Amino acid sequence: MSDINTIEDLYHMLDRYTEGVDWDTFYVKRDKPAPFLRHNKLPDKCVVDFLKGHAVGNACEFGCGEGRNAIYLAQNNIETQAIDLSETAIHNAKRNAAECGAEKVAFQAGNLFEMDFGDRQFDLVIDSGVFHHLAPHRRLQYRDILWNILAEEGHFLLLCFAVGGDGAEEVDDYAFYRNRQTGTAFTRERLKTFWGEKFDILELRKGEDIAGPQMWESGYLYICVLRKAPALPL
Repeated sequence: MSDINTIEDLYHMLDRYTEGVDWDTFYVKRDKPAPFLRHNKLPDKCVVDFLKGHAVGNACEFGCGEGRNAIYLAQNNIETQAIDLSETAIHNAKRNAAECGAEKVAFQAGNLFEMDFGDRQFDLVIDSGVFHHLAPHRRLQYRDILWNILAEEGHFLLLCFAVGGDGAEEVDDYAFYRNRQTGTAFTRERLKTFWGEKFDILELRKGEDIAGPQMWESGYLYICVLRKAPALPL
């Protein structure tokens, strides 16, 4: 018998109504047309552009994959914590970091929602593919985690599926559970409404189709640069 006595119990129950992605299998089989598999050693263009105009002391990446952004940060003398749900991806990321001598990055396999960041705060957090796979009940929790670990006026770089890009469709939140979705695309307006409650939206644009030699970007994504807004007085 399963009882729901806490918010966490409710979250875990709702998790069962979504399929999710088997990311270990994804990184082993490598048969999907995902550009971040083809360009697994190239950082996102928005990360490269951001570092040109901002001083960053430390950073964290959610869903770091095989380490392409985290390694780039470390190579730019930024202390970086990088997290991914897939142990396979983290194993590959550690190998990639060792090959290029990137020492200022700590990779960790685990579930973001089960991690204790303590009192750590970051100047920059990057998400290049997590948010659009989250089930609706996890998005609010995700936003709170992010806001809590960002330093005052810290920045968040978000890359997520754009409606219409590469055929991606927006999924109604109720339908997400009925259809056991693994992700959804977002409209510009929906992103503004959701993130604008706790963040200043500095940039929100469609991506460009760019591939190498030093960075990449895809036209099916929205690129968002957000800044942590001050907490509202009670």
